[in-house]
Amino acid sequence: MKIHHTNLYRVAAGKRPLTSTFAVNFEHHTNISSVWLTTGEGEMIKADVEIFSDEEIRFFYKIKKDAALYELVKLLAKVKKDNYELLKGLILKLIK
Repeated sequence: MKIHHTNLYRVAAGKRPLTSTFAVNFEHHTNISSVWLTTGEGEMIKADVEIFSDEEIRFFYKIKKDAALYELVKLLAKVKKDNYELLKGLILKLIK
């Protein structure tokens, strides 16, 4: 994890806010649940963990930074599976 130990201490001591980005990054490297870190709910340790690659984390961060893209992805997540091919075709037409 690319974070200086001083910054980690400041977050742990409550002198620096715990951001969702930090919590997800911390979870990626330690298997300590970001949900547990940010809300206190659920299990502390992620038992059956699907580890995201650094590239996937950067991709998710890029989506989260762009409000319009984030909203679009939230809408896409609600699409029923039977419409995936139709949606994919529409998107491919739009990007040509």
